[in-house]
Amino acid sequence: MKIFIFLNIIVFLFYGLGFIFFPEALILYVTDSIPSTTSGLIDIRATYGGMSVGFAILLFLISKNKQWYSLGTMASVLIVGGMALGRIVGIILDNSPNNLMYIYLILEVVVVSIGLFLLNSRNLKLEVKRPSNSK
Repeated sequence: MKIFIFLNIIVFLFYGLGFIFFPEALILYVTDSIPSTTSGLIDIRATYGGMSVGFAILLFLISKNKQWYSLGTMASVLIVGGMALGRIVGIILDNSPNNLMYIYLILEVVVVSIGLFLLNSRNLKLEVKRPSNSK
């Protein structure tokens, strides 16, 4: 779980910093367009950038306590799963996504699957380690 959390920290941190400092270039790459207003760029810096950096910092703090690894893994599963859900709804309702939307969706499904596998594995290990009542 520690490696899973660390990889999420790296991805969210660099993704967020990229969108804070280079919003026009990255949003053009992701969406094939640039917002036409300064408020649009500010919102991209805040939403894509700030929220991603904030989540990376949260995961970093969680990673300092081994007892919180499950929490960090679950947080990653929920955040990335929420992104995948929103992307699926967008693909269905809005049609004609660019290829990057499908690549992001595949990556999100992989991250969620790995996270759920790790959480499930940890729960199974905890069940195996329970002391027996035999005398």
